[in-house]
Amino acid sequence: MKANQNTTVTDASQQKAGKLQSELNVIEKKTKDVQAMSEDDVKFVGELGWLAAAAVLVTSIAVGL
Repeated sequence: MKANQNTTVTDASQQKAGKLQSELNVIEKKTKDVQAMSEDDVKFVGELGWLAAAAVLVTSIAVGL
C-alpha cells in the first residue's frame, strides 16, 4: 500500500510540474517576444520559487513515509 501512496503522490507532483512548466513556457514566450509582462505574470514568477520548494518538500516527505 505504501508503494501505491508514493505512486499517487508522484503522479500528482508530475501533473503539477507539467502545469507549472506550461505556464513558464507562456511567460518565456512573452519575454522572447519582448512583450510587457502583466502584473499577474510578475507575481507568478515571484511566487514560483516558493511553489517549487513546497512541491519538492511535499514529495520528499511522502517518499519518506
